[in-house]
Amino acid sequence: MKKNEIYTVECIDDTNLGSGVARIENQVVFIPRAMKGEKLDTRIVKVDKRYAFGKIEKLIEPSQHRVESACEVERLCGGCQLQYMDYPAQLDLKHRHVSRLFKNVNENIEVEFPIGMEEPFYYRNKAQFPVQVKDGQVLMGFYRQHSNDIIPCKECKIQSKEINEIYQYIQEKIRVSQAKGLRHIFIRTSNTEAQVVFIGKFENNFKPLINGLTAKFPQITSIVFNKNLRKDNVILGDQEKVLFGRNYLIQECLGNKVELHFKSFYQVNSSQMEKLYKTAIESAQLSRDMTCVELYSGVGTIGMTVSKYVKKVIGVEIVKEAVANAKRNCKLNNITNCEYICEDASIFAKKAKEKGLKIDVLFVDPPRKGMTDQGIQDIVCLNPKQVIYVSCNPDTLARDLKVFEKEGYTCSVVKPVDMFPQTTGLECVAVLKKD
Repeated sequence: MKKNEIYTVECIDDTNLGSGVARIENQVVFIPRAMKGEKLDTRIVKVDKRYAFGKIEKLIEPSQHRVESACEVERLCGGCQLQYMDYPAQLDLKHRHVSRLFKNVNENIEVEFPIGMEEPFYYRNKAQFPVQVKDGQVLMGFYRQHSNDIIPCKECKIQSKEINEIYQYIQEKIRVSQAKGLRHIFIRTSNTEAQVVFIGKFENNFKPLINGLTAKFPQITSIVFNKNLRKDNVILGDQEKVLFGRNYLIQECLGNKVELHFKSFYQVNSSQMEKLYKTAIESAQLSRDMTCVELYSGVGTIGMTVSKYVKKVIGVEIVKEAVANAKRNCKLNNITNCEYICEDASIFAKKAKEKGLKIDVLFVDPPRKGMTDQGIQDIVCLNPKQVIYVSCNPDTLARDLKVFEKEGYTCSVVKPVDMFPQTTGLECVAVLKKD
């Protein structure tokens, strides 16, 4: 097998990242955007000792699940990896690979079929559009894959229609003088409100743009300038100035109102988030006599939802601003059985053990990198009867389940929720019980 040669192959498998898998001369070849069962001509673009990479040269027998992409720039920006297949095929691909992943952890783990969306487009409630001034023109859109070049676009098919409308207005009205020094424009929407954040090195005269935005979009309750002088890829800086309204918006989740600062983490798919949290709550089989703990509780979204079903919820979070936010959210919703503690999880775990705190269910929702070894030890120290692990990365969840199993916690079921249609991303709820 040689680079640039063309071979006719049939894809015998696929990867969790959306590449077809074929064999040429007993060597595995990965072909991006090819689907299992397809027959095609592939051009070899790279050959390593153990495997090779090809690209589709010609589809001979395409899959019945292949569709035309809905977005004109999706091949360039890389934000969506699966738009070339219909939605049932996307869910099937995710289920097959996540099942394979967790069967390698423990063959007794049941992996349910992912909970999908009725309408798998226009779902994201948060967008960050890079901005550049080049040759006297303002460029807005998304970065080209593996570069800092901006791909201009009219809309994004997975952002909410409201975000797209605000983005299109800014794209049309922003002046070069206003865009100079800007790095990103951040837009977030809730059930009833919207927020715009100008992120850059220095504040420009945004007043004409703000007047136009607030006149056309009365749902905008917050416009902020965020100063970012960093020289890395971190989008938000430390300094902020409210230009209109306030620095947060109000989001509703499962009947609770959440005060959401633009720096606060919040799930990007509001409708699927409610399904995710309902799945977590139902999996825990909560009752009124239970005490629950939420580690890394953030602004308190999960804890407030759980509080309706249990005796007490204790949220533990080391970021003091998030704890203050969680307390305000409880007050906003008249919730009195949630306690939020600003403390390192390890210190909390040690104190709780000394006090003999009895924990029925512990909820944890870590970032993509998953739990640290210390974090798992903190949970073991707290000795909950049950752990509900909400994960946005099946790979790190699988890794962590192996560690939990050694510590006496066995996972019985994993319940995937498709929070990110058109992409390879997937949320999972894992149910762990002490042996």
